[in-house]
Amino acid sequence: MFIEKFMKKLLMLLLLCPLLSSAQQTEPRFENDTLYTSGGYKIYKGQLLHLARGSSDAGYFRFVKFHPGLGRNDTYILENSTILVSKLRNFKNSGSDNYSIRVTGTVTYKDGKQAETDIFLDFEKASASLAGQPGELTVPEEFRNKHVQTIVVETKKQPVDDNAKKQEAPADIKKLLVADEIKKLFDLYKAGALTKDEYEAQKKKLLERQ
Repeated sequence: MFIEKFMKKLLMLLLLCPLLSSAQQTEPRFENDTLYTSGGYKIYKGQLLHLARGSSDAGYFRFVKFHPGLGRNDTYILENSTILVSKLRNFKNSGSDNYSIRVTGTVTYKDGKQAETDIFLDFEKASASLAGQPGELTVPEEFRNKHVQTIVVETKKQPVDDNAKKQEAPADIKKLLVADEIKKLFDLYKAGALTKDEYEAQKKKLLERQ
């Protein structure tokens, strides 16, 4: 009788094990030099990462940052580039889906030029669609992160009367934001992080959005 009960419990445990292991695999992890995202996408040495466009208004990447040692923050130059991964390290989880990993490798810019690069990739958020827009990191549809797509929460605007509309000044606010972005670009240009042509091109893009 005892043996029969023991065997039944053992059988139940064996049946539950696959369910438990599959549930655990939903969490991002870094094993054997391979990064596994919550969506099942893998990042490893020798893989080619495809970057789309930065999600900020000025085209800067919010979830791809240059390593501080490079002394630059002009991440917009990574638009439509690829990175051939040579090393992965410093896997971190600071909570609330804030997972990141350091990636070093060779970047090929959209103009075909290549250079060595060193970035921090917030891969969970970078691979998620934000407000219906593609993620900063391009991954196949089946691997897109399904857990952090509420990073940007769209709220329905309530109807406002004509008096309230008169009090709003969205155009002025937009001009201030553009002016602030241009100032940042100018600071990068003065610091030598941008060429004059790059500065003028980005400035033109910002002014056209007004």
